[in-house]
Amino acid sequence: MSFNKNTFNLNLLGIHLWNDSGICEIQIKNPKDQIFNRSLDYNFSYFFDTYNRQFKITNDTKILNNGVNNINLISFFLASPEGNYHTEEIDLEALANENIEIPKEYNFNHLIPPIELYKEIIDEYCSIMDPVKLAPLQKQIKEKDNIISTLNQEKTTLQNELNSFPIKKQRLELANLEQDLIIKKLESKKLAKSLGIKMSIINPKITFIQANSAKARIQNHLSYKLGQALIANSKSILGYIRMPYVLSYIKNKHKFEQKAYEEKIKENPNLALPPLETYPDYNEALKEKECFTYKLGEALMQANKNWYGGGYIKFIFKDVPRLKREFGKKG
Repeated sequence: MSFNKNTFNLNLLGIHLWNDSGICEIQIKNPKDQIFNRSLDYNFSYFFDTYNRQFKITNDTKILNNGVNNINLISFFLASPEGNYHTEEIDLEALANENIEIPKEYNFNHLIPPIELYKEIIDEYCSIMDPVKLAPLQKQIKEKDNIISTLNQEKTTLQNELNSFPIKKQRLELANLEQDLIIKKLESKKLAKSLGIKMSIINPKITFIQANSAKARIQNHLSYKLGQALIANSKSILGYIRMPYVLSYIKNKHKFEQKAYEEKIKENPNLALPPLETYPDYNEALKEKECFTYKLGEALMQANKNWYGGGYIKFIFKDVPRLKREFGKKG
């Protein structure tokens, strides 16, 4: 499609059309390689601005329709090239510096609130109210800081105590205790040799008890040993500090000795100790199982089995006071 000759040299400003034939594209171009393209959806009315005020209609200007057989052209917006199209660039900086007076009847500045004054009022209000609002939080922060400071001081004190002479002395005592146990094992080996029992020179494993004493065998139970250690170490602060190490050592040593005894029995069943009922002091041994020392160690072993369920807390605050009440008359 071409334009009528009376439109030649006019500038194309825009185009108005209607499309009810389907999605398509309209294209307008002239010999100066000026092209105007637009895609059209179905069932819409369009007005397009070319945005190019130098797009001139000539004898060779063509209108092309791509995609459908027909399209409804309503009008073209053309203008004389001599018109003022305001293509000059605006000096915004000069415009900003220009003093423009607004006539009184058009001046509505009084409707604009005094922002700077409001800002000063708000800032002054915040400077007064913020400390009041923050006071409780600052108090809490200060209290937490005091708690942290106290805990750090306690940590430092405990660290100093751990590195102090009494603690080092205690560690030496524990080392001496372990050495004494080794010596006792060697003495046991010597006793075993005199009794005609073969025993490893490097790893003496059996703790010997009186062969004719049921009471001594009861006192060799782990419950009795632990109860004995609890009582002995509860008489001083150092004892309490040392207690976990001592109890752990006693438990491991007892387990080691029991395993060694079982291995020896497998090698020679004749070494098995007779039943407690056969000992002459059997009834006396039964009383030993009911004493405070034995029951205390027994309660500790039960607490250790249920450590994840608060066993130790129950032991300290319930079992120990109960046992003390029950055996109060027995000392």
